[in-house]
Amino acid sequence: MKQDWELVYNTIETGKKAYGREALLTLGNGYLGWRGAPVWSTYSENHYPGLYVAGIFNQTSTPVAGRDVINEDMVNLPNPQRLSLLVNGVLLAEADLVAAQHRLDFATGILYETFTFRHPQGLVTLATEKVVDPINWHNFGFKATLTTDFMATVELKSMVDAGVQNQNVARYRAFDSQEMDIKSISTTDRVALVKTKQSGIDIAMAVQTEVAYAGIDYPTTVTAKADLLIESAQVEVAAGSPITLTKRVSVATSNETHAPLYETVRTAVATTTVDRMMDNCRHYWAEVWRDGDIQLTSDDPQMQLMIRMNIFHLRQAAQWRANEHLDVSVGARGLTGEGYRGHIFWDELFMVPYYSANDPRTARSILQYRINRLDAAKVNAAKEGEVGAMYPWQAGRYGDEQSQLIHLNTVNNAWEPDNSRLQRHVSLAIVYDLWIYTQMTGDMSILDAGGLQVLLETSKFWLNKVQESPSGGYDLANVMGPDEYHEAYPGAMTGGVKNNAYTNVMLAWSLRWLSELATTLPSFAAVAHASDFSSELLVKAEAVAAALNVEQNDAGVFAQYAGYFDLKELDFAAYTEKYGDIHRVDRLLKAEGLSPDDYQVAKQADFLMLCYNFGAAYTAELLTGMGQSLQVDWLEKNYQYYLARTVHGSTTSRPVFAGIARELGQTEKAVELLATAIRSDYDDIQGGTTAEGVHIGVMGETLAVIQNEFGGVNLRRGLFELNPVLPVGWQRLAFTQQFQGRKVSVVITPTDIQLTADGNVDVMVYGEQISLAPLQSRLVPLVGAK
Repeated sequence: MKQDWELVYNTIETGKKAYGREALLTLGNGYLGWRGAPVWSTYSENHYPGLYVAGIFNQTSTPVAGRDVINEDMVNLPNPQRLSLLVNGVLLAEADLVAAQHRLDFATGILYETFTFRHPQGLVTLATEKVVDPINWHNFGFKATLTTDFMATVELKSMVDAGVQNQNVARYRAFDSQEMDIKSISTTDRVALVKTKQSGIDIAMAVQTEVAYAGIDYPTTVTAKADLLIESAQVEVAAGSPITLTKRVSVATSNETHAPLYETVRTAVATTTVDRMMDNCRHYWAEVWRDGDIQLTSDDPQMQLMIRMNIFHLRQAAQWRANEHLDVSVGARGLTGEGYRGHIFWDELFMVPYYSANDPRTARSILQYRINRLDAAKVNAAKEGEVGAMYPWQAGRYGDEQSQLIHLNTVNNAWEPDNSRLQRHVSLAIVYDLWIYTQMTGDMSILDAGGLQVLLETSKFWLNKVQESPSGGYDLANVMGPDEYHEAYPGAMTGGVKNNAYTNVMLAWSLRWLSELATTLPSFAAVAHASDFSSELLVKAEAVAAALNVEQNDAGVFAQYAGYFDLKELDFAAYTEKYGDIHRVDRLLKAEGLSPDDYQVAKQADFLMLCYNFGAAYTAELLTGMGQSLQVDWLEKNYQYYLARTVHGSTTSRPVFAGIARELGQTEKAVELLATAIRSDYDDIQGGTTAEGVHIGVMGETLAVIQNEFGGVNLRRGLFELNPVLPVGWQRLAFTQQFQGRKVSVVITPTDIQLTADGNVDVMVYGEQISLAPLQSRLVPLVGAK
């Protein structure tokens, strides 16, 4: 159905809601992201026409309260869509906007928008079609059609605005936001050249605007004014007769283009058309949806649309045609906004598994970004008195730590420590991504291409950091888990906690994989020798993996970290009654002069995150391998304990609980949690944060819950396992997964599972091996079917 394929808005919004909508309407191709702001808009409180190219960062310095604050930002590039329309002397952008429709077609990747303005003499309608070329990925453009219901003189100015700054995030605007210098603007070739101020990246943008009316092509006059390249035309129009403006753009940077930039973009824009871009876009998205669609027939009228919206943004955030030529990863907001300054976090952990099972070439290119920054991670460790490699919590261009050491409390104008960089588990997420890629694709060559060195150097870091405990085993201190509401112990002068359950179990797993590769990977000995990873370290790795300490109480609940059970209980009901939405209860507590460090309250449940990464069965195996005894109902007890204490301050929280609820047979609760999570950005459940860009991590995570929990797919252990459960209200679930060079189609109904593969592959269905031959379907009864 058409409504399952199109994101449609028919209202006019302002403020953060308008910004959020523009993030969701972003078009991209892995190389660039083009926010869905109207072509007639400029930066204001209601619109933000941002343009980003992956990997383009710049650092600025701002004096604040006697300190120089250094920020590295993903750069907002010159705005090439700016369109000034003067109708009988009235600037259209200043006329009353009386109607608007935005329609993003996920099937083709084209954004259609229509705006109606009330002019003193009648109505003016502006319709646009925007496209980003995913094949020739330097190119993008739009068509605009202007129609009046009265005779008019229309003056059109199609501009490149090179004077833009980074202004998307309100709280960043007090900092220096001037990221570029203008080098030249050529009116002859219609090329603008800029250079980032600190990082020294050259950026070239070529444009070509064509204007047509009543079958006649109108010439454009090209001028330059200050920081603007302007293509102008004037047309006398009759009522009801449309003017068509077509603009094509090509952008290239010295980051990825080694040929002369000026000639590169000038040639590119001269040899393409907007129609050709649209053909390429339709071809690309037809290819994506052929194998990458997740089809769901359910009682939820919008679930299918949300699924496709998430797939759409993931496949725009990265795609192999571009990413194989780039040295980049995917930031927490993709290329849709400037939230988190475009930095790359552990959110890759929610994306790499998706790409590995759907677009493995893209997954590998993202992993290569981390491999390329191993030396930076080693420098990062040395700066903090550590050994080996310690990847930064926030990364950008260089791979050094971009988290601030301190932040300014604007209430009392005092500088306070920012401990978020203590989330050392980002290094474990990178190793996890390498592991999940090898398991899903069977491609072990990435380990010989630097992946094993990442594992060895990060293992050095951990093995140096752990300490033998006086009571036995090994402790790991001075770290933070994913739950950012706990930075330190109550009253502590330094940040960090001891024996965070998530970090310690992930570390035990990482060291187990290291030991496994030592006996199975032919190149291990040579690479270990070259990396100065001794046999003594390997012995220690095995010992630490088996004896890392985690705290468990008599009820079978695992503490988020050592001493967690000693914290005070919070009266959640009272805070909910007082404030309503308490997902940022950390801020509410601080406003009252209290600290979340003192309370058993979680942004997200660290311990339960392990079940998302590994599944409950493998998590249990890891825990018992660490010497822990598990109660029969350990998963239920931990789920209930943390569900009662978690406020879902992170969008990545609810999918974790959804997966565990499904595992426990609470499918109705699982669907409820999933339904909220998958609409995180569409509903902007965090009160305006979508304005700063979509949350790419939760998009990958919710798709994983659908395919891995409800669809029952488990590709984590080098096997294709399938244990589906179809909730009440779901009539059909169908998708394709790529596994070790094979494509396997899965169709689940309330009675049966249909499996089809493009080659010979074994699938374990409810523990029974099913051998699939090429293009021959097998039908298996759905367990629990009535």
